[in-house]
Amino acid sequence: MPDFKQTFQEEVRRLARKELKALDEKINEQKKTINALLKRIGELEKKQAVPAAAPAAPGKQTDAPAQDAKGRKARFSPKSIVKFRKKYAISQKALALLLDVTPFTVSHWEIGKNRPRPVQIEAFSALTKLGKRKLLALVAEKAPGELPAPKAKAPAKKKAAATAKRGRKAAAKKAAAPAQAKKAPAKAAPAKAAKAN
Repeated sequence: MPDFKQTFQEEVRRLARKELKALDEKINEQKKTINALLKRIGELEKKQAVPAAAPAAPGKQTDAPAQDAKGRKARFSPKSIVKFRKKYAISQKALALLLDVTPFTVSHWEIGKNRPRPVQIEAFSALTKLGKRKLLALVAEKAPGELPAPKAKAPAKKKAAATAKRGRKAAAKKAAAPAQAKKAPAKAAPAKAAKAN
């Protein structure tokens, strides 16, 4: 009859080898999965680096943080849009056409109901850095019907009338000053005559 102790030890070793083999297979599968994921992460990082250097294609919007030309984070507030539009007398429709959105969207930004995407914040930041002439030229190009009305200058006749009125007032003051000086000595003379009597 075989030795029970020896048979038991051999059976335990066999089962242990079987379990270790199964664990090794699972570990190898997980290593393969990890390597595939690391490779995918590397590819995605390369793809993400390329659009940052090249300009974004029109119509495609990314959700990366908005930055200005110096790499600083671009700021946004509803008041800034309202202030910008009032400063340059631009309608919501014209601003919407410049930013490739609807006027309804611009309205929601101004009241704080929605927030623009980072790409739109960058575009707005770029518009704020343009001079008045360049901005109005851009509005004329993209939204010709939405140009602000030019400020009406005061007519030359009104300016001339205002200048003449100021001149008459100054002349009247000059004329009044010598008359007052003459009146003062005349009053003083009767007083001296009364003292003499």
